[in-house]
Amino acid sequence: MIKKEGPGWRIIRDLSRDTFSTLIGGETWAIELNNSEWENLVQIVIDLSDQYKSIKNQLLGDEDITLELERTPWLAILKGDQFGWNLKLILSAGGKLNRGAEVYWPRNVTNHVANAMRNM
Repeated sequence: MIKKEGPGWRIIRDLSRDTFSTLIGGETWAIELNNSEWENLVQIVIDLSDQYKSIKNQLLGDEDITLELERTPWLAILKGDQFGWNLKLILSAGGKLNRGAEVYWPRNVTNHVANAMRNM
């Protein structure tokens, strides 16, 4: 079992579980993910984080930015400015599980979550 957590977020991976091997959570929510959902989520969060890092220094003062990236089954929406970003994720209903979810990490935790995913 791998467990990473901090104020307002947590990620727990238990590969001994067959269907839902990963739990992600925020301050007031949590959802279990299957391996495919987890792998797609990690890649989309890392890609968005990298995009943000590459352009944040080009932003002026209070200038806001919104980046969206969609990869089945996720839609990820990063909103931020020069000083930080928040992340909303939408898991599309579909596939054999036919379930969906919306989750959100605020700017004070997104960088920690992205770094934890990068290292897992």
